[in-house]
Amino acid sequence: MKLLQTITLASLIMVSGASQANPYYHHHHRGYYNPYGWVAPLVIGGVVGYAITRPQPVVIQQQPQPSIYQPPAPYGYHYENILDANCNCYRLVLVQNQP
Repeated sequence: MKLLQTITLASLIMVSGASQANPYYHHHHRGYYNPYGWVAPLVIGGVVGYAITRPQPVVIQQQPQPSIYQPPAPYGYHYENILDANCNCYRLVLVQNQP
């Protein structure tokens, strides 16, 4: 990306330098002479330079939370979180109710 920006900037400088290198540019003017003829190219170059070098916006999308369906426990049983020694994590287990 930086290489593309450098090449674009260098080519714009070369083109603007070539347009000012015309030896007949300031001769044979008739009528009105605008001393501020450099303002419009400067503004356009600034807008183009800003558009090229501005950082791209970062879009953060939140993932939807998974919905876990837990069926109702059968009569005489209930669900319980029990620590599993194999993975060192809790697992949801169907356990029989104590009388």
